[in-house]
Amino acid sequence: MECIVGDPACVDEQCMDRTDLERIDDYQWTIPESFREGMRVPVRILASEALIDRILASEAINQAVQTAMLPGLVGHLVVMPDVYEGQGAPVGIVAATKYPVGVVAPGAIGHDINVGVRLLGSSVNADLSADQIDTLADTLHEHIPTGSEAEGSLQLTKSEVDHVAQSGAQWALRKDLAQQDDLVRAEEGGRLNDADPSKVSDAARALGAKQLGTLGGGEHFIEINVVEEVFNRAAALTMGLKENTLVAQIHCGSRGYGRQICADYIERFQAAASKYDIDPPSPGLAAVPLDSSEAEDYMGAMCAAANFAYANRQVLAHRVREAFNEVLDGQGDAFHTVYDVAHNLGQIEMHQVEGRHIRCYVHRKGAARAFGPGTPGISLPYRALGQPVLVPGSMGEASWVLLAKRESMEISFGSACHGAGRTMSRHEVSHQGAVSPVDEELEAQDVSIRSGGGSPVATGGVQVKEDIDAIVETVAGAGLAGKVARLRPVAVVHG
Repeated sequence: MECIVGDPACVDEQCMDRTDLERIDDYQWTIPESFREGMRVPVRILASEALIDRILASEAINQAVQTAMLPGLVGHLVVMPDVYEGQGAPVGIVAATKYPVGVVAPGAIGHDINVGVRLLGSSVNADLSADQIDTLADTLHEHIPTGSEAEGSLQLTKSEVDHVAQSGAQWALRKDLAQQDDLVRAEEGGRLNDADPSKVSDAARALGAKQLGTLGGGEHFIEINVVEEVFNRAAALTMGLKENTLVAQIHCGSRGYGRQICADYIERFQAAASKYDIDPPSPGLAAVPLDSSEAEDYMGAMCAAANFAYANRQVLAHRVREAFNEVLDGQGDAFHTVYDVAHNLGQIEMHQVEGRHIRCYVHRKGAARAFGPGTPGISLPYRALGQPVLVPGSMGEASWVLLAKRESMEISFGSACHGAGRTMSRHEVSHQGAVSPVDEELEAQDVSIRSGGGSPVATGGVQVKEDIDAIVETVAGAGLAGKVARLRPVAVVHG
């Protein structure tokens, strides 16, 4: 049960309020290691005055404190302003362990490995009629299988799934489902080099064989947006974003393939933890040393899932272009990739910690990589500017395009937020009852909505969403990333 900050009836010893924090500035707060026995590093919370009490009243902050108990952590554990309760670790954290003597914890990377966002920009004018928008929504829905049980037209053999997992978006390029520039403007070029599909279970392969090119259910969606306002015209020019033009967002991940991999390895790590004398803070945070055979296997499988997700978003981008070509007389070819960014990944990176440059294994769960200008690893078109950060709002709400700043490297291990937070998890919402289907809310906002018939997304009555603008203000105020453009939805396809 959630405690309410300041409520005298709250007797939970885990409950937290502002007196437990050390304030750094207007947007940064610290929970010191002394707050709870077993914490290895402080917890750094990025939040404004408007957001901090909501974070402290949620179960997510207790999960963050538990995550700060993982062995081998360095610096501080970062909590993003859009944090909410997850499985094991909360969604919206960054945890770095020293490589190779730290640990890896799949629950601190997430079940939907490499869930992320692809943004497609265009020069297509947004002044379309309501009928044209409705037709686009219908056509997208026809072209793209949606829902938790969705199966795609690209039915693959298990060996073909391995090829996808090895090659990522490059597989789509070879199949004429991508343009070369799509890969140039994708994080890691749409492929992680260390993938090892041989470390993936047959159960995961079977799911991958039928799910490539599908959107999935839950909060995954494809949106048609209008570029409502541009704040950084130089960056927007490089990104190909202009006010009053149409863009498309694709929000999804590795589907059942990645979820099965995460489940497989959490179970394996739980069994192996005692061998390494590791007592996990919770079952969902099972961890093993980075230099162990179990960790090597997981990282190979995790990279395979990441590549599957890159390929999946690429195939979906191709389908979006097909839909626009069909409805707007070939204008789908005008849609270019602005960027493709992951929200759930673990990666080996160099960072400065307490004055020393050290190699870290960075867990990002519900957090986007946000490398500042000039940092190695940024796609070449953005190397001088900084890495684009794509921040989708809750389905049907405004979204943002940001640009990473140098300060993010010190404050958050080169990371920023990933979207609109929620005041409670979907599990909690499902037990409250006072909810309304998201489709009804979107229709009331004149957003054209098409649903794949999957599990309804709860919103509304119990304040499931956090204000995306407040989250972006925090990220900008803390110096992680600057505003480039605000996007307004006109059509949504979801599962």
